Amino acid sequence: MFKSRFRHCLAVFFLLAPSLNYAAPWIKATDIAARQHIEFLASAGIIRAPISQWPLMWGGILPDLRQSQYRKLTTPQKHAVDSLLAQFEEDSAPTRVEVNAGWADQDTTVFGGFGSRNDAPQFAGVSASFVGQRWAGELNISYDIPDRPREHRKLDQSYLAGAFGNWGVTIGAVDRWWGPGWQSSTILSNNARPVPGLSLQRNKAIPFETPLLSWLGPWQLQAFMGQLESERSIPDAKLLGLRFAVKPWHWLELAASRTAQWGGDGRPEDFSTFSDLILGKDNRGDSGITQENEPGNQLGGVDMKILFAVPWGSQGAYAQFIGEDESGYVPSRYIYTAGLDGVVSLSDNKRIHWFVERSDTRAGTLSEKRFNYAYEHGTYKTGYRHKGRVMGSSVDSDSTIDTLGLSLVLPSQSQLAFKWSAVKLNTDGTSRGGAGPTGFSGSGDILELSYRFAWLQNNTTIGYRWINDGIDVRGLDDGTETLFIETAWRW
Repeated sequence: MFKSRFRHCLAVFFLLAPSLNYAAPWIKATDIAARQHIEFLASAGIIRAPISQWPLMWGGILPDLRQSQYRKLTTPQKHAVDSLLAQFEEDSAPTRVEVNAGWADQDTTVFGGFGSRNDAPQFAGVSASFVGQRWAGELNISYDIPDRPREHRKLDQSYLAGAFGNWGVTIGAVDRWWGPGWQSSTILSNNARPVPGLSLQRNKAIPFETPLLSWLGPWQLQAFMGQLESERSIPDAKLLGLRFAVKPWHWLELAASRTAQWGGDGRPEDFSTFSDLILGKDNRGDSGITQENEPGNQLGGVDMKILFAVPWGSQGAYAQFIGEDESGYVPSRYIYTAGLDGVVSLSDNKRIHWFVERSDTRAGTLSEKRFNYAYEHGTYKTGYRHKGRVMGSSVDSDSTIDTLGLSLVLPSQSQLAFKWSAVKLNTDGTSRGGAGPTGFSGSGDILELSYRFAWLQNNTTIGYRWINDGIDVRGLDDGTETLFIETAWRW
């Protein structure tokens, strides 16, 4: 029902597209090149808006980019500003069509990080989009070749967005990434397919005007309500999300995030249950909460990032702590992601972006872990998953992943990337969730090399991936070597 109404809404508004002409709404959560430019400029104080929630609104960073043109910039900074402004002009085209396709020996989306696309090993797609003074939209139809028949055609990344004052309202299914991590977000990432739903977000990250709150600096808010699939232990459960981010100084960003699974077939969906969910009254045994009236399954926590410039580029430190439980009205039983990142300027138009990061989904404290807990739930037995994949860290529950990433940014938007990860999966060897890491175990290394280049109206990525044979992942051969290529043409 939801998908049918969504298609009808898109069809109506695409008929209005020729009369609209203004600006694109956001930068997608799959655009790692744009994120690298943005992080580089944020570390120098050129971009002041919060940048740890994706899709990232153009309205939040565009005023800073335009103002920077009147400042004295280094050559690498000017190159990054010019690249982003050129991308904005391209994204602002009244209408646009893109054709994309990809081929790989094996699934390359397992253990993907920021910028990864959740596509089948072989896929093809076409999208048409428009932008206007108030409305923007995209219809994206993709065909996954080696997949179940009902999943062959997908509408992922399709949306219709409207601007109302400084707020944007969106209906659709778009990738989200909440947090400062590059390899992992422990609460919301692009590991699973996007959840279709309705969302609300600020456009410009304007600070509060009242002196009591103005010290928080630019702030951003994103909220959504989505519809999970019907093939679950609790069919048609809802997914709710809220994120609030502030930037009191250009070198410090703080954010709080919260998501919840709520309702579904056979579960209460009245206002009382919803208010108990919002207030955190969902622990069994407290306030008369039983399994029958338990409001939902929640995750919540905080993240932070410190950015600062150095003579040779920039550096940063970040951490994200997400609680799988609540105690005393604050999150508890934490899982986390933490890391360091930075940029080294080699010349006027060449930079190396690097990061080292650790993600641990064994819930608890550093000294005491609780297994079969993260991303699991006694009532929502499918867990914190959509279409069989966790919506947080790609290693699922009870696992760790340590990653080193290097990207050499070259002229003409080309990029050479290297990523190495060491993983330990399902460390206790058991799984409570039927869709969880059963057949998702072992430990070993993952190595990935890729090269992306642009020519004419085309962007192409070619790469090689190797997975150690000690890693056992459902659907992949042990000891996998994979060649892959992805290409997109845009008009």
